[in-house]
Amino acid sequence: MINALSAQHDTLILVHDEHFVLGDVGEDPSPDLYAYEALNKALGGDSVRSCSNHPCIGWVEDNYPNGTLKHRGYYDQGHLTVYRNYHPNGILEREFKAIDPVKSVLRTYHVNGQLRSEARYANGVAISYEDHYLDGVLRYAEERHRSEPYFIRMDLFAADGKPISTLQLVDKTRVEFDQKEFHPGGALKCAGRARYDPSRMDTQRVGTWTYYDISGAVVRSEDYQDGKVASIH
Repeated sequence: MINALSAQHDTLILVHDEHFVLGDVGEDPSPDLYAYEALNKALGGDSVRSCSNHPCIGWVEDNYPNGTLKHRGYYDQGHLTVYRNYHPNGILEREFKAIDPVKSVLRTYHVNGQLRSEARYANGVAISYEDHYLDGVLRYAEERHRSEPYFIRMDLFAADGKPISTLQLVDKTRVEFDQKEFHPGGALKCAGRARYDPSRMDTQRVGTWTYYDISGAVVRSEDYQDGKVASIH
């Protein structure tokens, strides 16, 4: 996930303990692969790679001990501008490229070749992020506003592809979101609206929230005021 604006983040991702959400145990990139990120100046890396005691310029390749390609990147004054890293089995592990002078994209891949994540950047700031399960099913997606300090989409999915929680900006003037939480299996559990408060850099529930059982029958409704339950009916 994009590591920013944690206050809004914490309040919008709803409880999902009852859902089957797989982690990435054993899937983190090895330290030597991840070390290349420090050479990516566009995303904040401040390290410089040297070739023959001078900052590298042009294409450079690195190999695993068995000769398999590990890294191929283009360097400008020692900084990476375009590159691809590979898993030891030869499968692409990540690729970074600039779309134009402002935008860039970083994609990572599972060891089986399925897309693991995709992050899109503008001026080095992540504006959208997606994360996928080992089989390619979308696990999480978020998108932040291009100029304001809040997310406009935050969706979380279980391993079977069914939604756990979703959030979408629906009122740009009032900065209000449709927010939903789901039972395991995808049946709607509750729904309502939330509003972003810039003074708190946080999002609070507003209006009426409705709760449903697994069959779709209404269990109860809650009316919110100042982020707190004012009445239940």
